[in-house]
Amino acid sequence: MNSTSNNSTRRQAWADWLVILIFIGMIWLPTADHFFHLDWSEPADENRLMAPKPRLTQRNIQGIQSYLAATDAYFSDHFGFRRRLIRWCQQWKQRLYQNKSVNLVITGQEGWYFICERQMIDHYLGLAKFTPQQLQSWQRLLEKRRDWLAARGIKYLFVIPPDKHEIYPEYLPAWLVNATPPNRQTKLDQFVEYMKAHSTVEILDLRPALMAGKRFAPTYLKNDTHWNLYGGFLGAQEVVKALSPEVPDLPPLRLDDFVWTNAAATGGDLTSVLDLHPPEKNNYVFTPKPPLVAPQTWVLTNIVRNWNPRDAAKVNRLVLNRNPLDKPVDLVVFNDSFAKAWWQFFGYSFHRIVFVWEDKEFNTRIITENHPQVVINEMLERMFNTEDPNEMMAKEALP
Repeated sequence: MNSTSNNSTRRQAWADWLVILIFIGMIWLPTADHFFHLDWSEPADENRLMAPKPRLTQRNIQGIQSYLAATDAYFSDHFGFRRRLIRWCQQWKQRLYQNKSVNLVITGQEGWYFICERQMIDHYLGLAKFTPQQLQSWQRLLEKRRDWLAARGIKYLFVIPPDKHEIYPEYLPAWLVNATPPNRQTKLDQFVEYMKAHSTVEILDLRPALMAGKRFAPTYLKNDTHWNLYGGFLGAQEVVKALSPEVPDLPPLRLDDFVWTNAAATGGDLTSVLDLHPPEKNNYVFTPKPPLVAPQTWVLTNIVRNWNPRDAAKVNRLVLNRNPLDKPVDLVVFNDSFAKAWWQFFGYSFHRIVFVWEDKEFNTRIITENHPQVVINEMLERMFNTEDPNEMMAKEALP
């Protein structure tokens, strides 16, 4: 009995020591990865920049507090084996629930993916509505912008590209298609109807052009939240058409002036979140036919935005686009990521374009320093659904 009891005790001791060693090893793994880079996993596409290394810039209480906060943010973004843990988490969710929807992505039908951030489902089904006060606030904001520009002889246009699910609802998950009310009214429907009845600010709703265009070729990417270059071209074409009656000598955009071909691509911003890299069949490239001359593009570093002026992720998204040919009209565009497709196309109709990547922006200093004849605010539908016009009015402080 004593011998058996001793053997059992020794085995238990070895098991305890083994658990302790494994526990210590796991605790030290992140530190080992920090120094020796043991995690070879591909980084997840998080659509943001990782926190930079902290710097102590002020040797006072506020400086130390800022440094500690920056240190915490840096550690959260860079601790050892973080990439592998994110990959395991994504794969676990996909396999456990037999659903590739992770966080803000919905898997649709026939290989289509959709983003579902900012209450997408409620907005799509028409369950979320603007209040009368919110509609009035949007009206006041846009009229203030329009009137400030008109006093300086500048044309204003507010452009709303639709979300992908508004143009391709047939590829949403079957449960969402079946739940769609027959006479739904979205916030964009509300807004367009309200502005036609109560204001003369010109609103460009791109849904009709994109719905018509998809009969000839896909206008949005399957694996990505954005439109493709064909969809972007149709949007740019509609902008030029809308401006032409009041802006003389604006050259039209014609599809026949380009060679556009399907170009194989892989993945997209939505599938990257899921750690998937399927082929993208809806990608196109556009090449201008002679005598069109491709516009030249530079990155601007001397512009300071009112919104998020220190956002490093948008530093390289301030773009000057200039056509080497003599075009009569200069343009300033305040935009989100959808207008990146316009960097190429607007250069064929306008002379000099400044793109400022911030869709809430209306920066009077940028406008007055660049002397445009036209100013455009481009704001994607889901951003428009959830931004606060009163906050923008307060920031702009227009008369």
